[in-house]
Amino acid sequence: MKTRSLFYMLVATFHCTFLSAQVTTAPKMPVDEVTKLITYTDVVEEPGMNKDTLYNRAMRWFKSYFKNPLEAIKKSDAEARVIEGGYRFTVKRPEPGSKKQPAPMVDAGLVNYKLKVMCKDGKFKYEVTSMSWKQTSYYPIERWMDTEAKSYDPNFAVYLQQTDEFVKSMIKSLETFIETDPAVKKDDW
Repeated sequence: MKTRSLFYMLVATFHCTFLSAQVTTAPKMPVDEVTKLITYTDVVEEPGMNKDTLYNRAMRWFKSYFKNPLEAIKKSDAEARVIEGGYRFTVKRPEPGSKKQPAPMVDAGLVNYKLKVMCKDGKFKYEVTSMSWKQTSYYPIERWMDTEAKSYDPNFAVYLQQTDEFVKSMIKSLETFIETDPAVKKDDW
């Protein structure tokens, strides 16, 4: 009898450990104090670069980063050195009812966002904001952070984690692209 009880206790412990390993905690999202929206923003110092160089590199980044840059760039003002755009990315969730562990990830929808890049001599500023989950009506992703809501789904933490990773990766790509001198083509024909 002791062996059977020990066996059940070990199985229960393993099961609880396995379930707790699957729980994703949402990252601390940067929320603007005024708008109360999730907002990624920073001023990046680029000493020695003028606003035209920064603007041109940012524009080249938009054109190389997005699959459809004409759709991504909503407004570009070369005089003010401002580029406004927006695009979308897919969030995924574990497939419901899957017998596999870990469950395969399936599409959970699109997240739309706005991106603005502003350039001045020696620095540029980016803002990533107005993120919403594509639904039949407007659904700001800030709702994913309300764990007390009746409509809260544990997958929201997974979506927030994916959002955080996506935006940070996109920002890193922008910063690296702007900091790197473009390759000069040799004209030796």
